[in-house]
Amino acid sequence: MIDENGWTASDKSVSTREINESAVKDYALECSKRFRAGKFTRVGTDFLDEIKTDVEAFVRSLRSKYQTPIHPPLYKSIECPSFATGKLMEKIAQEVNETIARIVQSKVQAQPTRGVTLDRTR
Repeated sequence: MIDENGWTASDKSVSTREINESAVKDYALECSKRFRAGKFTRVGTDFLDEIKTDVEAFVRSLRSKYQTPIHPPLYKSIECPSFATGKLMEKIAQEVNETIARIVQSKVQAQPTRGVTLDRTR
């Protein structure tokens, strides 16, 4: 059944979140314990917003890395085939998770020592 906005029940159950905020908070607090003597005990929304921004910048850098210099990309005018296999997607997921972990750890380590809340760093 489709509602007045054109959504089906299964569409509404699909998450639009791009990162697992709970996992980011837990990892940031663990980094605080290991690298900052447990100085920070809370994670602010500004910190999470910066993580989301940095992850989006990482994705954009992947998107722009291989441009087609002469002709526009063919996949924009036809249905793009699925080139990646499940095995490749597993490898990519692992790399993305490790990249996000490095982003979080770097932000915790760069956090100025004031208060107990991890906040924005820029």
